[in-house]
Amino acid sequence: MKHKKWHITLLLLLLWNVLFAQQYTNYSTKDGLPSNHVYTIMQDAKGYMWFLTDKGMVKYNGKTFKTFTTKEGLPINDVWDAFVTPDGKIWYLSKSSRLGFIENDSVFSFPNMAKNEIMNPIFSSQIQNSVYPNGPNKMFTLKDTIWEQIKEPENKLGNKDFVKIINNSNVSYLTYSYTTDNLIVYDENSTILKQFHAKNTVYHKTSRGQITENLFFWVSDKKYYILNFDTLEFKTFTFKDEIDIDSVKHARINVVGDTFQISGASFVGYLDENFHISKPFFFPPHLNAHFGFIDNKNTIWLSTFNKGVYKLPDLKQNIIYDFEGDKIQNLNRIHNNLIASVYNQGFFKYAESDKTFKPYLSVNDYIYGASEITALNTAYYFTPNIIFKEFRGERPIATFKKESLNPEYATRHLKKVVLFNSELYAIYSFGIYKIDDETFKIKADISQRGSNDLLVFNCRLIIATNSGLKEIENDAVKNVIFKTQTFKKPVLSIKPLSETELLINTDGFGSFISDLDTIRPLNGSEFLIVQDAFVKDNTIWLATNTGVLHLEKNNGEYQLVKSYGVNDGLPNNNVNSIFVDNQDLIVGTNNGLAILPIHQETQNLLLDVFIEKATYNDEVITECDNTFLYTSNNVVNLKSDIINFSEDNEILLNYKLEPIQNEWITTSSTIFNFNNLKPDHYTFNLESGTIKKQLSFTILPLWWQALWVKIMLVLIVVAVIAYLVWVVSKSVQLKKNNALIQEKMMIEIQLKALRSQMNPHFVFNSLAAIQYYINNNEIEASETYLVKFSKLIRQFFELSKETEISLNEEIKLIQNYLDIEKLRFKDKFQYHINCDDTVNTKQVKLPTMLLQPIVENAINHGIFNKVENGNVFVNVLYISEKSFKVEIIDDGVGFVNTQKPNNRKIKSSNVLEDRLKFLNKTGQWSISCTEEELNPKLSDRGSVSTFIITQL
Repeated sequence: MKHKKWHITLLLLLLWNVLFAQQYTNYSTKDGLPSNHVYTIMQDAKGYMWFLTDKGMVKYNGKTFKTFTTKEGLPINDVWDAFVTPDGKIWYLSKSSRLGFIENDSVFSFPNMAKNEIMNPIFSSQIQNSVYPNGPNKMFTLKDTIWEQIKEPENKLGNKDFVKIINNSNVSYLTYSYTTDNLIVYDENSTILKQFHAKNTVYHKTSRGQITENLFFWVSDKKYYILNFDTLEFKTFTFKDEIDIDSVKHARINVVGDTFQISGASFVGYLDENFHISKPFFFPPHLNAHFGFIDNKNTIWLSTFNKGVYKLPDLKQNIIYDFEGDKIQNLNRIHNNLIASVYNQGFFKYAESDKTFKPYLSVNDYIYGASEITALNTAYYFTPNIIFKEFRGERPIATFKKESLNPEYATRHLKKVVLFNSELYAIYSFGIYKIDDETFKIKADISQRGSNDLLVFNCRLIIATNSGLKEIENDAVKNVIFKTQTFKKPVLSIKPLSETELLINTDGFGSFISDLDTIRPLNGSEFLIVQDAFVKDNTIWLATNTGVLHLEKNNGEYQLVKSYGVNDGLPNNNVNSIFVDNQDLIVGTNNGLAILPIHQETQNLLLDVFIEKATYNDEVITECDNTFLYTSNNVVNLKSDIINFSEDNEILLNYKLEPIQNEWITTSSTIFNFNNLKPDHYTFNLESGTIKKQLSFTILPLWWQALWVKIMLVLIVVAVIAYLVWVVSKSVQLKKNNALIQEKMMIEIQLKALRSQMNPHFVFNSLAAIQYYINNNEIEASETYLVKFSKLIRQFFELSKETEISLNEEIKLIQNYLDIEKLRFKDKFQYHINCDDTVNTKQVKLPTMLLQPIVENAINHGIFNKVENGNVFVNVLYISEKSFKVEIIDDGVGFVNTQKPNNRKIKSSNVLEDRLKFLNKTGQWSISCTEEELNPKLSDRGSVSTFIITQL
């Protein structure tokens, strides 16, 4: 046992030495806690952390604090303990007449059956999802939303401290006698199963409770006890034996998942299968923490009574921190020692054995860094007012002080010195000094504003400036010219990468690799501020404004292996300087220094992403209730929550709402809104990393939006359109057919009209007349007749090709016809053609050979049957510009005397009627024709045919 204690003591000393250097994150009222007085800490089934304070209960997701107080329904704000059950409830315990739980951010409280009686649950138990508040001699259970006191069995157990055991078939009761210091175990019949002498097991400072169906514990300030109901073994453990601490205040045992944690005012750890304390974590004494909790990611949470909560992630438990809050300006290798330059503190030397930095040169000023001139066996430490010179093996001395203000001496603002061509060159912001290494007297002042770094490389003195790389040749500055490109980017530092190549680190443009002839960018460093670099064995470590980049050479090219940031334990992502020592990465930032293992795995502290609340028009969407009727201008709101305890708390989420979104959308928001969604089945997808969540819901269509209704409407519309198309096409076809019929009939009528005009009797009689004149040797008359006849025939054929002619041409046709008839009838009649001067006979149109058949009727049926000579009159009268009247008058025997018994009308009249009918249907003409007798009472009745012709 003594050997074990010695090891524990040594372990404690080492741990405390390291713990002082660990970097905790502190949460207090300035961050959102309602009070810095925190009783205890726990983690619920979802992963939220809960902090119990004297001003309410706090739920924490890594970013926001949600406080529950009497305003939200708590019976009292001073909540000092709670139990987390597997079903997600957080049961709160306090001195109150009402106790209950918080579930889904709603507070439930239930009264004591003994109205207004305060419950004092200092010894409460939790078995699975049930909690049993327990105080001295009083134990309660929740029945029908009321806390009822569990009564002792009828056969009294005596005036002892009474506890009812839950869900155990062997043990039913425990009592403790303060007079005999005996712990007594009973079965359900109040029969004593076993007694233990356990002095001081139960008293006012002891924590106790049932933690499983078969285990009960007691914890005092010096010991803890475990009783197994199945075996009835009662084991005692002392903190001195377990962790070499004599006394532990506020000690308690908690069930966390499937493990037991034990904690008090100085440590937190686990109980192993034999109930010994394993993996103890000891609190730094200066934090004054009284309780510790280890969450499911092995993060340590500490509660205090005056400083709130402290957090130490598992990853940071293996990292050593130093100079917290101080600016580390440089890490330089001097005489095989690592020297840290700390602002306003001075220079510190690294002790690799215990990984600590020891004070070396104390300087309350800005620190520029240190340089070693190996050839001179000398090192220099630079501050604005003092330069320390150190020979190997000797203590540095302040050689050049502020008092040396003589401008001949380089005493202020030097950053670095190098040896070039046996001369010492020192860099400062406005250029380069060539100085004497003994006196620091200036030999030459080489002006170059914006100088940042100086390096001797391949017998060339290279300067890093704000306008690219320069070099000094014969104590004059000239540009370094590259073949591949012009390079004028601001350079912060330069490092030798190999014997032939340099690493060039810029301000905002990443790093470049160059052989001073060509230059190329270092992939993976684009647009970063690279302030420093460490190069070793084909490996590059870059100190940037976003953390540390680790690159390794592969197939001739450097490739990014890993990046380190605050989530990997860095105090700050803005890294000033870097050094690699064996397997440790030593990083200097504006917020202190960290020593972390190179091969440490990045810890993901993103616990969960889930959809906290979803509504459709203010109706909650759940897995069971996810079907809604469509409304116009509907709104779907979804709110997600993230449990993320990473140092870099910003998490990007990817989401999409299928089927309206096919591509993922990235956002940092946790609220999602969708408006005016159409009826459909939707699935909202949310993911971050490997965590994926879904929520499905359905918007049902109204009756008129239903698919079958739409199908019916489409079918009806298609049917109506088809019917209309059929009707229209039928009408069009009918019109086409009618037009064809009309055209055919018009042609037939035209032919009939032509045939009627080319009356065979007329032709025969005309030819007979010509023969008569020839036989009678009336040669002149026969020639005249023949000329007129041929001219008329030619007119008939020419005009038969036209659908319409001018009135002037129609009159000429009639006149030629009458002349021939007059010759044939030997001047038996006279004709008279009268045309109103107002009528423009050349412009006015009428259908071809419309009038000629009527004139022919007047000759053949009126004048021919008359004994005396007759007269034919053709009168044209003006009506309007497009309308005129034609009268054809004869003084013959009339219609009655020319009608035959079986044919009431002459053939030409029938043809005329048909022709007029179809001409009027064309829409081009409006023609009417009337016939009447002039003198019905006389034998020579005479007749008149009247046409009214209008061109539409």
